[in-house]
Amino acid sequence: MPCIARFILTVFVLLLKGTIIAQDFTLTGEVLDVQDRPIAFATVILINADQEFVYGTITDESGSFSINELDDASYYLKVSFVGYEEYSTDAFSLSGNEQLPKIILEFAPEGLDEVIITSKKPTVVRKPDRLVFNVENTILSSGNTFDIIKRTPGVIVNQDQISVRNEGVTIYLNDRKIDLDVEEIQSLLESIGGDAIKSIEVIANPPARYDSEGGPVLNIISSKAVSVGYKGGVTARATYGIFPKYALGTSHYFKTKKVNLFFNYSFNPQKSSFQSDNFITYQRPGERIRWAQDYERKNWSQAHNANLILDYQINEKELFSFSAVALYSPDVFDFTRSQTDVISTVEDPFTIATESDLDSERTNVALDVQYKKTLENGEISANAHHTNFSRERDQRLRSIYRDQADETFRNVQFESASFQDIKIFTGQVDYSTQLGGVAFNTGGKFSSIDSRSVINFPLLDDTGNSGLDEAQNDDFLYDERILAGYLSLSKDWEKWSVKGGLRAEQTNSKGTSVALDVINDLDYLEFFPTAYLQYTLSDNHSFSLDYARRVNRPRYQDLNPFAYFLNENNFDEGNAQLVPAFSHRFNLNYTLLGEYSFDLYWRDNGEDILGLPFQNNENQFLRTSTQNVLDSKSWGLDFTHGRSLADWYYLYSYLSAFHEEITFLAEESGNVRQGAAVDGFYAYLGNYITISKDKTWTAEVTLEYISKFLISSYIQDEVITVNAGIQKTFWNKRGTLKITGNDLLGQANALLTSRYLNQNNSFISIPETQNVQIGFTYKFGNFKLEDNNRSTETEEQERLNDK
Repeated sequence: MPCIARFILTVFVLLLKGTIIAQDFTLTGEVLDVQDRPIAFATVILINADQEFVYGTITDESGSFSINELDDASYYLKVSFVGYEEYSTDAFSLSGNEQLPKIILEFAPEGLDEVIITSKKPTVVRKPDRLVFNVENTILSSGNTFDIIKRTPGVIVNQDQISVRNEGVTIYLNDRKIDLDVEEIQSLLESIGGDAIKSIEVIANPPARYDSEGGPVLNIISSKAVSVGYKGGVTARATYGIFPKYALGTSHYFKTKKVNLFFNYSFNPQKSSFQSDNFITYQRPGERIRWAQDYERKNWSQAHNANLILDYQINEKELFSFSAVALYSPDVFDFTRSQTDVISTVEDPFTIATESDLDSERTNVALDVQYKKTLENGEISANAHHTNFSRERDQRLRSIYRDQADETFRNVQFESASFQDIKIFTGQVDYSTQLGGVAFNTGGKFSSIDSRSVINFPLLDDTGNSGLDEAQNDDFLYDERILAGYLSLSKDWEKWSVKGGLRAEQTNSKGTSVALDVINDLDYLEFFPTAYLQYTLSDNHSFSLDYARRVNRPRYQDLNPFAYFLNENNFDEGNAQLVPAFSHRFNLNYTLLGEYSFDLYWRDNGEDILGLPFQNNENQFLRTSTQNVLDSKSWGLDFTHGRSLADWYYLYSYLSAFHEEITFLAEESGNVRQGAAVDGFYAYLGNYITISKDKTWTAEVTLEYISKFLISSYIQDEVITVNAGIQKTFWNKRGTLKITGNDLLGQANALLTSRYLNQNNSFISIPETQNVQIGFTYKFGNFKLEDNNRSTETEEQERLNDK
């Protein structure tokens, strides 16, 4: 049988397994290779005398299979496995239980490279608690995982930030959390080939099994490892914007019957540029002062990332895993230069020239062990995780004030030295089983976080009078303990699916600012219910309703009451008094013809945690302070449609009309309640084209439009982003070359304005969005072998990330 038909039939078998009801007899057998080794996950198909499909199954780890409840009749048997010649029997009669002779499959070494799927198209399946985007063996699998995510319904990638319904997402790989920064996540996803991905799950309201922290979840499901052998690869990517930069990586994977070993290393040295224009209007009695700042930051960094994963199959039911991840970023250097023109309606104008150096070093080492056991009617797993994170940062800032005659009348300079050390431990147990026709899941988790942050901050100028009393030496301690437990139940009927769960979390935390003599001590028990209901009227009409309560805990960096200075008049600060924010989320979905999806959602984000800008008009400085807002709400209507219009053309469209609003305390405006709101429209159109018949040439053109958006109390103006790329695979798909042009119109960045009462400030940030990327990947060994690469990060690690 041709390879293409083998793949299609395999999928068909797995979907229809168990739907054919038979009678009395049992047929058993064993599938081996020519060296008498068992072949697991081989496809076994039983066909009757009329060449009609009767039953299908796959072999277990020992190569054995069993087909039950068969009639007294005549049959044919066919056995297939990727990389082997297909085996088929002559007709045989079955009049009782029968054990077949050993079935030997012969290796077909070149057959794998000839597989080209041309007819299968991506499909979207709506489940009660998630949307599943199936991409295995489709035209989308020719790229990498990051490419697939950009084409997933309901997912938006804007300047490499991944979001769902205007919220940042948490990335999972095979139900294990990935907690890296934006660039590291992109690098990881680009290193995973699309041919290794089975599906992408979009979970807008995660069920009770997932941590209650955070918003939507993207769960990437990879294909199973089905053969022994070795594979490896090297990857190189160059980006040409204002400054050229590159990244190098290599990965290696080895699998035997009992051992899976994966190792990955990447090196990412970069020089990048960030520019912004900032405008502040200070209002004082009888005077208006306009500050216009031209700001530029250059960054040099060297990031090393090593990852080791070892899986040991103790027996067919027990698996032990060990993982180690090390992230090391030494000698990170930021140099900023700015010039500020100050014009007053009363005083003479002057300029401020500022230079700032920031040296930092970051280390993150994570160790993870896991044990899984398959039970007769379920599975139990236990996991332990430890992270040790440390970072040092030293800042030097110099500002020179000059009058109209270019005479210096003030000179400000200071230095600061800080470090942060965080230790995280988590332990978790999960159990799943079937109780009659009901799926039952339960588990518990304990997490412990110990953090210490120290900063030394001398006086800001020679007079000691800067108006910035917030900047001072401090030693900030933070300890947190969380004990959580959950359970969930789900059941499917002919047209109905229902799922419900409850998660309980007991939290004890204590934040202490030694210098400020401030203690924030929290002790609370919270419950997080989830509920999902789905009704499928027919193949063309489906409805679903879901609800979840979630929590947004402060990041450790947000809790530090330290100040980071753009200059002595513009700085960011943390807040030791932050408290968790609890949200309620509802979503109503209607899906038409399995291709057109309409989502009406509403979110009450409660006292959400945001960085709010406040300008002090008297002392003329702008501080961005992390605060709990008084209230935050969002609602909107989303439309998504993704389909293959032809074997060579996939179209994805996403339209959204939305409303975002917050209410906060205006600290520099008499502490009155103040609101900010936006009604906006979002549109995304992605065109993905296969140019050549052999599918070695592909191209994409994407268009993204945002009418306006609410970011903290800032309102962002219109944004238009156009990207285009072309990709070529060669050497039997072992080599891939991709060239992409980003932000072709130069309109991906927009002005943000915060204007109310006595507050009036705005800025436009211009990172290197307009660039050309060239990427090359080469795979060697048995590159069709799927590895065991996965994340070892935890919910607690996510809060290590900066704002």
